[in-house]
Amino acid sequence: MSAQISLSTLSPVIVIDDDEFFRVAINAVLRDRFGVETVVTCASAQEAIEQLSSETRFGLGLVDLNMSGIGNRHLLDTVKAAQPEIRLVVLSASRSREDILMALSAGAHGFINKGLGIGETEAAIQKVGDGEVYLPPFTPQLGAAEAVGEEGFADPGGAGPPAALAALTPRQMQVLRLLVEGQPNKGIARALGINPSTVKFHLSFIFRILGVSNRVEAAMIGAQLLKEGE
Repeated sequence: MSAQISLSTLSPVIVIDDDEFFRVAINAVLRDRFGVETVVTCASAQEAIEQLSSETRFGLGLVDLNMSGIGNRHLLDTVKAAQPEIRLVVLSASRSREDILMALSAGAHGFINKGLGIGETEAAIQKVGDGEVYLPPFTPQLGAAEAVGEEGFADPGGAGPPAALAALTPRQMQVLRLLVEGQPNKGIARALGINPSTVKFHLSFIFRILGVSNRVEAAMIGAQLLKEGE
């Protein structure tokens, strides 16, 4: 089992949330529990944009949804555009599947519900720090058995790709195709011109979406879904 990394290596961390109590609480968790030395908190999207546009390179970004004056996707896209290498995590009271998938499709490494206990929240943040994707326990599975045509994922006429594939980004589709072809992580990384750690991130999300736990299962189900989606 690989050792957990220290989140202090992702310092500085930016927290974007209009709830003062939550900003104080998560600041304490990051500093006291994870040893993060620099935490920048922002109460508004405008304040966050100013910080993200500075010379500071943030390792981790914790972002709330429904911030005043800016749409959720616009905010997440802005964060990633300003700092493409940031590990982005949504911290929200939302339990909406649409919000979760929106966040992940925008490049978020996780979606943490504010209703989780402090222990689960800390575990979720640590998983993101380790390069994994974190989804809340209540997230509806989008496994291969999910019926095409379920609201919000398939085309109304049922002619679109299976729901699981519709939840993947174009880059994740490329990763899946190479996985099905039998490419190892390093081979996928070379083929796509990305880092092996980025491949690991995409595979973690793909495994969760397909409802599998390893590469073999993902390759088998992925091959079936890709064939059905042709």
